[in-house]
Amino acid sequence: MGHLLCAVLLTAFPAALAAQDTVATPPPTGKLVDIGGRRLHIRCVGSGAGAPTVITESGSSSFSIEWALVQDKVAPFARICSYDRAGFAWSERGPEENTVEETMDDLHHLLRAVALPPPYVLVGHSIGGMYVQAYQRRYPDEVAGLVLVDATPEEDAEYLYNGKSTVGITLNYDQLASVYAPYIKNPPPPLALPTAVDTPYNKLSPDLQRAEVWAERLWRSRVDMPHSWITAESWRQEFVALRKRRLATPHALGDLPLIVLRRGRRTTDVLNQREADLVALSSVGKLVVGTESDHEIQLYQPDLVTQAIRDVIGEIHANHRHARDHLQH
Repeated sequence: MGHLLCAVLLTAFPAALAAQDTVATPPPTGKLVDIGGRRLHIRCVGSGAGAPTVITESGSSSFSIEWALVQDKVAPFARICSYDRAGFAWSERGPEENTVEETMDDLHHLLRAVALPPPYVLVGHSIGGMYVQAYQRRYPDEVAGLVLVDATPEEDAEYLYNGKSTVGITLNYDQLASVYAPYIKNPPPPLALPTAVDTPYNKLSPDLQRAEVWAERLWRSRVDMPHSWITAESWRQEFVALRKRRLATPHALGDLPLIVLRRGRRTTDVLNQREADLVALSSVGKLVVGTESDHEIQLYQPDLVTQAIRDVIGEIHANHRHARDHLQH
């Protein structure tokens, strides 16, 4: 789903279809791990001795399934794990669906529960780009590098406020509440549940395509307006904090290895500039354009995402060698 989806589509997905949905639950691609009273789903492949573990973070209505092509390509040189946030695919629901705080706490507990020590290379797609920056902001010592895959810029979550499209970070709490109030009072009619995948999800294996359809149906059937509002307010607060940090200094992340991938198709000059602005988060940030990709670069051009991960890991190793050499002299 596209950048703008972040905020706007959340207002369109109702609850109440779960009872009628008879699509069988497919077997998990990974394992379910207890993080303290509820379980999250995680799939890890590869060994990568000596390399940081790679952790992927999915988009706003996306699942671990969508990282399968990248995981297969990264596995020969690093350990790479995809997981599902609470309430997504096989992961059990949490008290706050998809908020930044719950997601950060859950991921922190999950990585310890599966004995994956830091440092990590975090790879975030779409709104996942916000989540990985939020994790790095809270646990800077745990993050050795970032890959942002068509990540949602801070200004990109927009809402219909007073009849016009308005950037979420310019709204305050009460104004955002007023955006959601009518939807909470009168939820929109149910959307049709998908029965098949479209491009680029058809690049997945038939089994994974079936799992993707099941996960999407489940997600659409669960989302409700009160939770969507709580999520949107959480995102607004994090985007405000990230923007403040980004603009306070030329390179908010110092010399942290960073690659920003943006799509080459169906884009605009404004969006391209916002993606380029993310590169300046690091003094060594690099921009890579997925010329053959729409939003889901990890499915359109998995080799490109794989190379970005390889390059970030290479830069981390080079920094370690440089630091070691410096100490020896």
